[in-house]
Amino acid sequence: MASVEQANSGGENRGRKKNKWQQRKRIGFHIDMTPYVDVIMLLLTFFIMTSTLNQPQVMQINLPKGDENTTVKVDMGNVVFIRVSEKGNIGLSKGKSDGTEEQPIKVNLEQLNQYIEKWGTQNKDMIMILKFHRKAKYDLMISVLDEINRAAIEKRYSFSKMEEPDFKVLEAIGG
Repeated sequence: MASVEQANSGGENRGRKKNKWQQRKRIGFHIDMTPYVDVIMLLLTFFIMTSTLNQPQVMQINLPKGDENTTVKVDMGNVVFIRVSEKGNIGLSKGKSDGTEEQPIKVNLEQLNQYIEKWGTQNKDMIMILKFHRKAKYDLMISVLDEINRAAIEKRYSFSKMEEPDFKVLEAIGG
């Protein structure tokens, strides 16, 4: 690992004082770094293998099973529509049991959570239908889903295609 080189010490200088101008011979040494490099590589390998890297975050979406002709009958009084426009406006409206829906309310992300929790505690069978404009920003969709997931209710929601009546509802809240 390390070796020490000793200088030749002649017997003629024994017992005599050295003059100031005479330099003392220094002892040289050499350290072999090869074992240290091996240890460093082993430590580096150990830390790389045992560390957990950032796991990709994946949102699990359960798709319905069945063919296209399968329909599910739902009481419209249990439905809450969440529509997001191209400009980022969020419209909420509750369905009525007669098949119509109430006047939509324009909300922001902070209010969305409050409305969903309030309506979810009033109606335990609430189902949310999410409709996003095709040109709406993706991060807004993720933010809406995050607010739904933060709500302290049982989460049941479905994505649906935005159609012509939905565009009219969004125009009513300022589009």
